[in-house]
Amino acid sequence: MIDVIFLAAGEGKRAKLGFPKQYAMLGGKPMMVHGLELLQGMEEISRIIIPCRDIQFVKKVIKDFNIKKAIYVEGGETRQNSVWNGLQQTTTSQVLIMEAVRPFVTMKLIREVMDVKATVVTPWITGKASTLGSSKRFFNRNEIGQVQMPQKFQTQTLINAHALARKEYTDDSMLVWCEMGKFPVIIEGEEINIKITTPLDLIIAEAIFKSKYRSEEE
Repeated sequence: MIDVIFLAAGEGKRAKLGFPKQYAMLGGKPMMVHGLELLQGMEEISRIIIPCRDIQFVKKVIKDFNIKKAIYVEGGETRQNSVWNGLQQTTTSQVLIMEAVRPFVTMKLIREVMDVKATVVTPWITGKASTLGSSKRFFNRNEIGQVQMPQKFQTQTLINAHALARKEYTDDSMLVWCEMGKFPVIIEGEEINIKITTPLDLIIAEAIFKSKYRSEEE
């Protein structure tokens, strides 16, 4: 059994909705519900710990969609603070970190991450185009990529890394690598497992949702 920290405290300013994007409707339900329902249906998942800011909204989501495994905690001012708050409620030796704004994560990918025996595991997607950095350096697209969720950690290792951190990180596998020297085991992610960040991502998500369910009905 494994606990999940399901991050839902972001303000979502880049999406320009005027409210957090994880609350935006997708397929007739708040975006965050898609991931919650998937986790609710997995017997391997012990609890879903949701760091959030709008506790009343999340309480209503949990009740309306019958997410029995979920509990909520106060979200932090930063992503890192929210993970830390979630870790205080984690009771399993390993923990998954997930994001409420990845509505198309699959059970297959979650189980693949869980099955890897390592201190830190992260999925990633390699680049599609040549990449140029502001430091006037080109990067081989086959050697760099985007980190995805879920990530898996030995819980105590992640707690120790957070306790050591003296700066803000945008990713927990980066935090563990920089603070403790433990590089993640990398597995192949899924192209559909996009993170909703910008207004364009919201349009893409609607298109994916319509295509996905139309294909299942045919």
